[in-house]
Amino acid sequence: MARYAPRRPMNRRRAADEPVRRHSGLPPEVFNRIVQSVSMQAAAERYGLNPDRRGWCCCPFHSEKTPSFKVYPGTGGFYCFGCGAGGDVLTFAEQLFGLKPVDAAKRLDADFSLGLFASPAPADTGWQRRKAEREAAATWREQRSWAIARCLKAIHDLPLPRPGDDDYAAHYALQQANAEWLEYAKEKEVLPD
Repeated sequence: MARYAPRRPMNRRRAADEPVRRHSGLPPEVFNRIVQSVSMQAAAERYGLNPDRRGWCCCPFHSEKTPSFKVYPGTGGFYCFGCGAGGDVLTFAEQLFGLKPVDAAKRLDADFSLGLFASPAPADTGWQRRKAEREAAATWREQRSWAIARCLKAIHDLPLPRPGDDDYAAHYALQQANAEWLEYAKEKEVLPD
């Protein structure tokens, strides 16, 4: 019968120095690159922890009033003296978000723009182009509607022609005919030539 061996509590030296075994199908170089590229201090600040200048803050894994969570900027690890959680930046992301190692690596890659998991651009299925065309058409209709409204306001603000001013009376009559056509175009969304 196998004897139960309790898990040895993580100490601060083991937190950063001991290699972490991650069985996920990804090469260990990917995990090593993330651990080397993302500092624990930057990850802690990015995810809402505010370590003081010595690296102490309240632990996100259990409730506490006094800080027991230590960030080691030189070694890139962390350790909580209250609950015993510790490890590197990947372990921190795994425990903080409840992710698997691969998902934690992808999250850190995306949040810190490392480009390790850059996916190829998806093939254009046409919906993006059609969406852009619909948005452009809606913008054009709105601009056209505003332009017609401004023209109609200008025409309606014209003063009435005085008796004997035949040139202005002809201009006024032409503008009134234009106003009727603009009203029709506004209702029916007819394209002007």
